[in-house]
Amino acid sequence: MNLFSGRPTSFDPAWATHGLPDTGRQQIAGAFQRLGQQVELLLVPGLFGSGPDHWQSHWEQAYGLKRLHQTDWETPSPADWEAALTAAVEASSRPVFLIAHSLGAVLSAKWLSRHGGQKVAGAFLVAPADIDQTAHPEVERIRAFGPLPHVPLPVPTAIMASSNDPWLSLPRARELAGQWQSDFLEAGAVGHIGSSEPLGLWEHGATAMLDFARRKLPFRVQ
Repeated sequence: MNLFSGRPTSFDPAWATHGLPDTGRQQIAGAFQRLGQQVELLLVPGLFGSGPDHWQSHWEQAYGLKRLHQTDWETPSPADWEAALTAAVEASSRPVFLIAHSLGAVLSAKWLSRHGGQKVAGAFLVAPADIDQTAHPEVERIRAFGPLPHVPLPVPTAIMASSNDPWLSLPRARELAGQWQSDFLEAGAVGHIGSSEPLGLWEHGATAMLDFARRKLPFRVQ
């Protein structure tokens, strides 16, 4: 089980991907393709690396996205994880757009606060794990990644949060969005928005991300 999948107390099927017409899915795929012509879309997983049922894995396979790789997903080192993200950003010939979940969202926010946004176009931060304030019993596994930034991030960012996430409350997500000057987006009641939630391609999240990119990136995405 992915520790950061966050089993929800209830699941709202309105946010699931099932039942979307094929035309809608084709439109989303086309929008990913057009965005990918402008930026390097990089998935940044959290602890354990986002398993096969995770929406990041579905996006990787369906839309041809790249994934950040770490040498150790189970006992993460902040320095090693930061170095891997630095190497991936520096290796890209285009601006990078980070699509991050949980501890990966924390990594991305801290990286941006330390390194700036010269080669990063923006970041979509899904359910950043609230290392500083969560009472989750497993927080000690990632305590070394704290504290979270308290300053505006240097590129356009969005935080997408769930109403029943055991790692991040909605009020705290709003607070972080204010501190980071991020857009705040609600995902519904979908736990930690990870492997334990039956999200499939998670078109709601994809649509929200693509709309954010259209509005906030420094070029026009149709």
